Amino acid sequence: MTEAARINHDALKTLRDDIECKTGFKIVKIEDGLAISELELQEEHFNPYGIPYGGVLFTMADDTSGLAFISAGGNGVTVNGHVDYLRGSRNAQKLICTAKVLKAGRRIHYIDADIVNEKGLDLCRFKFVFLNLDN
Repeated sequence: MTEAARINHDALKTLRDDIECKTGFKIVKIEDGLAISELELQEEHFNPYGIPYGGVLFTMADDTSGLAFISAGGNGVTVNGHVDYLRGSRNAQKLICTAKVLKAGRRIHYIDADIVNEKGLDLCRFKFVFLNLDN
């Protein structure tokens, strides 16, 4: 295993463990440029209107995109994130986030992430830009 591959593997494991421990997101799948996570919603995830906090959704998408980024050979940080909230998620029981690397450049990776509820209804779409610090 090359040094760069070892670092990415270590970063992927560390980030995955950190995400699951600190956020409650369950990482379902990680493969080359793709990551999927799930969150069983609890009372603390909802705002006073009974809708999951936007920050919960954004954090889930950013973290899941970070896993996709690392699995595609990246090692770095988010430099930009954009979200479009498509519909409210009142009464949702579970969130499912799928993040996929669209383009893995030498310095910049472009990643799309979508979050749906347990019924498969689109809740929000994200576009992230990650900076690869290794190049």
